[in-house]
Amino acid sequence: MILYVIIVLTAGLAYYSLLSKYGELWSSIDETDDVTQLNYTVSILIPFRNEAKNLLSLLSSLQALDFAAHSVQIVLVNDHSRDGGEKAIGEYAGELDIQLINQMEGVGKKAAIRNGWEACTGDIIIQTDADCSLPTHWLSAMLASFSNEDIRLACGPVQFHRSANFWQRIVALDFEALIAIGAAHIHWKKPMICNAANLAYRKSLIADADLNERAASGDDVFLLQSAHHQNPNSIVFVKNKKAIVKTEGPSSFSAFWHQRLRWASKNGDYDIKQNTWMLVGVWMYNVLVLVSLSLIHISEPTRQEAI
Repeated sequence: MILYVIIVLTAGLAYYSLLSKYGELWSSIDETDDVTQLNYTVSILIPFRNEAKNLLSLLSSLQALDFAAHSVQIVLVNDHSRDGGEKAIGEYAGELDIQLINQMEGVGKKAAIRNGWEACTGDIIIQTDADCSLPTHWLSAMLASFSNEDIRLACGPVQFHRSANFWQRIVALDFEALIAIGAAHIHWKKPMICNAANLAYRKSLIADADLNERAASGDDVFLLQSAHHQNPNSIVFVKNKKAIVKTEGPSSFSAFWHQRLRWASKNGDYDIKQNTWMLVGVWMYNVLVLVSLSLIHISEPTRQEAI
């Protein structure tokens, strides 16, 4: 029993040290400027499937963007939608330079992204999702990092919106913690996670990008790893409120659970094995906590019986 207590306390101290490290790393990330003196040719890439309910609000969000003096192309890739949502794009008659690609070859988001890459003409590609709401100064905030020619990938912040009840607020807070941990790992030069709802990267990055087609998901993580392999110092996190993209969170515990299972399925594909061992350690610590709580619950009736 004493050995078990020692193990739990040691694991708890290690877990606390890791969280403290994350806090220090997050605090040491400089606030990112949202002004750039350079003008870029930009392609906004948005793959989508069955997003009819979100596409009109997406178009409104895109129209409200401040393009400044940048030349902006918008590429929307329809990944075999069955709800007819692509018609809203095809019927668009506004001032945006929109190119709609109906995916004919390949299925899934990774294939859609590769098809979109072929159509992107901008030197900088900014990627987001169809269910996202984009802040007005999003472009300026995300592009500012590229004034440094060494930067090839900028990972932006994402939040869940419409957190109406207690459960949704807890999930939103948990998600914000993951975004912060991802930012800390980028600053630590041990990138682990980012979010495809808010990514900006130089077009030159995609020539050697490995999206790991064997895995069904994880296009964002594998692009992050590709950038790290090419140059560990070429990745930044955009710590700027004006860059925050908002998206829908999981609507139920089942959706939340399946989302986390999908994310966890990528853990074994991390190239930086130190990250994998960290995740294993965190998982084992959580198991220890659950086991300890169950032991307390079991021992309590035994004490009462003894009395």
